[in-house]
Amino acid sequence: MGAMKRLRITLAVLATLGLALPLAACGDELSAASGPETAPLDHTDRDIADLRVPGVAYDDHGNPEGLHAYIRWSDKIGQGAQPFGEVAFENLAKLGYKHVLSVDGAMPEVELAAKHGLRYIHVPIGYDGIPPAAMKQIVKAAEVDGPIYVHCHHGKHRGPCAAQILRMTVDGVSPGVGILGLERSGTNRDYRGLWKTVLEFRGVDAKELAKVGELPSSVTPKGVRAGMVDVNLRYEHLKLAEKAGWKTPKDHPDLAPAHEAKMLWELLREMHRSDTESKEKGDVFLAYLKDSETATIELEKAIRAGDGAAAKKHLLTVKGLCKDCHRDYRN
Repeated sequence: MGAMKRLRITLAVLATLGLALPLAACGDELSAASGPETAPLDHTDRDIADLRVPGVAYDDHGNPEGLHAYIRWSDKIGQGAQPFGEVAFENLAKLGYKHVLSVDGAMPEVELAAKHGLRYIHVPIGYDGIPPAAMKQIVKAAEVDGPIYVHCHHGKHRGPCAAQILRMTVDGVSPGVGILGLERSGTNRDYRGLWKTVLEFRGVDAKELAKVGELPSSVTPKGVRAGMVDVNLRYEHLKLAEKAGWKTPKDHPDLAPAHEAKMLWELLREMHRSDTESKEKGDVFLAYLKDSETATIELEKAIRAGDGAAAKKHLLTVKGLCKDCHRDYRN
């Protein structure tokens, strides 16, 4: 499917969400989308052999090892998932990157990156879009020397949104091409705020940009965001345990499935019991936390009883509750 046709379909879908561009702007986006700038330098468009850089290790999907969901948009900008392990930072350096921009809530591995000559910039954002202060910092990051790798956790939603802002700032692509970038990245349309951010981006005033101070290498998570970072980590561990038949995965010898379920329950309980921000979100949010607690208690019991089917059922319940809560509070 051609870029112009894909953009027409995407804009039509977004219009149903109340996120359509003005008609004049749509025309501009469609014109821009037909140009060569819609062919990013990623392995979905070109032969893997043409992209491989000598000395860089690649996985079976053509991604540099440790860098899932990898896309190189231009000489200046790349994106993907959170770098996993030392090999990821080794590969980033070999690929020529000088900076790593994380928009994830988790604390970045600043020291490990520095070991390979990479400087971190940390601008945590949510799934509801990029707020003004964070937007100024992200655009300011476009001024750094050398290529920049942008990531969130999975590399599909928040990171691609920030990467499209950088593409529009540095490479001069249009918002319409940025929308194609989100589509190419697999960004979920339920995260309307992220799509709206790209659609409406028209730059940052130079005077406002000049007021931005030194960009932080790490930002300590606070409140619900901090809790959700830990919740997400425990959930990822439980998915690994499920794949291993609810046993300790061979490549994660310190991961005890029942303990992970217990820790997830503790995190949810603490957020429900004592977090002021959670209480301020109201009774519906607290009910999501309470129901998730109940499902996690049952998950732990099932794991300890060796009942894999029940464990899978309860983990799916937790996943469903998280999805519903994200829909109501995060999107």
